[in-house]
Amino acid sequence: MWSAGSDRWLCRPSNPTRTFPHHHIANQWQRIKKAGQTDIPDGMVVYGLRHFFASNCLTHGIPLTDVAEWMGHRTIEITFRIYRHLMPGSISTAVKLLNHNLTA
Repeated sequence: MWSAGSDRWLCRPSNPTRTFPHHHIANQWQRIKKAGQTDIPDGMVVYGLRHFFASNCLTHGIPLTDVAEWMGHRTIEITFRIYRHLMPGSISTAVKLLNHNLTA
């Protein structure tokens, strides 16, 4: 799913320039769950793992632009709308940096 020589994760095997559609992953998840191949807790869905991944990326300082691309969002505004609550200090950090640079 990760393509060597590419900065994209979860790429399509047939076309590494395009992200892997999340519904394909959901279909695989359902097949694994139905087959009983692993112990998946009731109520746990693959979409929750998607949010977990994006949330962890953003809370650990990975740029919003990268996360938006990995998530397959058309624009960073989509990613920002969904996950902006994870970046409450980003505006205050930006203000501090700008004030410091303007007064230096």
